[in-house]
Amino acid sequence: MKNKKLTAALLALFMIFGSAVSGINVYAEEQSDEYFLGIGSVSKMYATTAVMQLKDKGLVDLDAPVTDYIDDFKMADERYKDITVRMLMNHTSGLMGTVYYDSFRFDSVGTEYHENFLKILSQQRLKADPGEYNCYCNDGFTLLEIIVERVTGMSFTEYLEENICEPMDMNNTYTIWNAPDMENQAPYYSRSGIQMAPECTQLVGAGGILSTSDDLCRFGTSFFRGDETLLSETSKKEMELPSKTFLSTSGYGLGWDTVNNPDYEAAGVKVISKGGDTLAQHASLVVAPEEKISAAVVSSGGASSFNQDIACALMDIALEEKGIKVEHPVESFKETVDKVPEEYLQYEGVYTYGDALLKLSFPEGKYMCLESLTAENPFEEQYLYTSDDKFVKVTGDVESGTAVQERPISTLTFKDIDGKIYVVDETGSVILGRTEDSTASDAAIESWNKRDGKTYYLYNCGYADSFYAEGFKNTLVTSEDASGFVNGYTIIDETHAMNLVEIPGDASRDINDIEIIEEDGAEILTYPGQEYQYISEDAIPLFDKTTKTVTLTAGKASWFKLDGVDNTILKLTLPKNSSCYVYDQKGNIVYSSFMVGYGDSVPLPSYGMIVFVGETGSKVTVGRK
Repeated sequence: MKNKKLTAALLALFMIFGSAVSGINVYAEEQSDEYFLGIGSVSKMYATTAVMQLKDKGLVDLDAPVTDYIDDFKMADERYKDITVRMLMNHTSGLMGTVYYDSFRFDSVGTEYHENFLKILSQQRLKADPGEYNCYCNDGFTLLEIIVERVTGMSFTEYLEENICEPMDMNNTYTIWNAPDMENQAPYYSRSGIQMAPECTQLVGAGGILSTSDDLCRFGTSFFRGDETLLSETSKKEMELPSKTFLSTSGYGLGWDTVNNPDYEAAGVKVISKGGDTLAQHASLVVAPEEKISAAVVSSGGASSFNQDIACALMDIALEEKGIKVEHPVESFKETVDKVPEEYLQYEGVYTYGDALLKLSFPEGKYMCLESLTAENPFEEQYLYTSDDKFVKVTGDVESGTAVQERPISTLTFKDIDGKIYVVDETGSVILGRTEDSTASDAAIESWNKRDGKTYYLYNCGYADSFYAEGFKNTLVTSEDASGFVNGYTIIDETHAMNLVEIPGDASRDINDIEIIEEDGAEILTYPGQEYQYISEDAIPLFDKTTKTVTLTAGKASWFKLDGVDNTILKLTLPKNSSCYVYDQKGNIVYSSFMVGYGDSVPLPSYGMIVFVGETGSKVTVGRK
């Protein structure tokens, strides 16, 4: 490898067999072994472990209400009083999902997220009765972080360092509060391959711990049978029990994503795992407690699912060395039928997933078609009926005779739960729920139809917020096939829409409601209980040659449209605590003041957007080369 900085994923692999350590490391030559990465949601295992330690000491009862430990935890929904500590760990709390506001920053650490979390949560409703079903939830683990602090009187960072890192000799595991130098974080690259400033994840207990593959593997050994360095055997086994509820299709453990893996169980091996993703970095931890094997993969770029595939491949090698052969059978192609049974035709209709809508139909009764109705980038999927009473996904086109089954095999079927119709995948997980007819008035529907196709741009976040790189715009879409809905929301009135379709399982992860407010004559798209505000494109002025200075206001990003700009290069003078982003017509970042080494020369695309963010009264000086 030539002497240059890494331009793709940083991959570091270590495996620990009992007390023996062996490893594979892939680094660019300039990189140091001291690089650490954000391990994302694998952080949840540290928060879970901390609370289980307190449980071992008799300081926390898992089945006690969260309010017993956090007396100022309140929500705009009286059911919050029924949420227990255990429900936070196994994703059955009924919380909406994630308070994202101010959760990810570039090269900036602040206390605001931790200080404001409970206040923001107090504005939210619940999406389900506590304990009703599993649905992945970050906020539950932020609450666990706070429980640790309230019970011990220590900061979560202090507790982690003293009670988890030191006993396990993990010398390169940190939070943003005690990391020696964020410049030692493995480089983060944008989708266009440009290095960005270090990522600072504020929601520590849910996803903000920084570590190395070596330390992460060492942490995994604490779950080995017979090792009580951190936890009692009773607590470790309790964490491994599946928490599947009546309406659930996923069986999380306490903290763990997976506690039952059929391929490994067929070989007589217990394997538990947890994956994690930040906006930029990814991790996977896979542990065989009885065989005493821990595998960890961390990367900058990629995805935790890729990391888990690698970790499992390493696990397989380690097990084979112990004489255990694990088979991962590939499902054979399905036998298809050219006509859909009559009883399925009743399931035609509009379905929701997350915050978008699909039209499900059976064209001429030959196959099943899923067509997006409110996606910003429309798509269509086709499924053939099979002899084992499922629908298998195909590529190509059924009508033209070019349809072939996808690999890996992906199937869907229908499930009636208490009179509500859901679509489930081959694992039994609910992925779609059929909507009910809207009762919105014609006037309300017309108001939202007028916003069809309108884009709103992130307005009220701080200058270092990473969402200017990843979630800076939202587009509202309505459809004649789904009157009374906007995106995946049920229209309530002219300015309110709610996510009302209850979908058991992770298809309802991170849901919210939306509201349109008016500020100084401009429409602002807001998310009640989330703090985020997005300003309408109608209120955004053109950026032209007359723009010499931009006066900034905190909480009100200064957006401009680029329309017909010809090869212009700006020279910006940005004040302290401010930032600038430039996007092309497709929303790709052309420039950011958080790009490493990009300086103050800013190339403008012919068409796109530019935004300046900073503190009230500060001014950006705009020059032109």
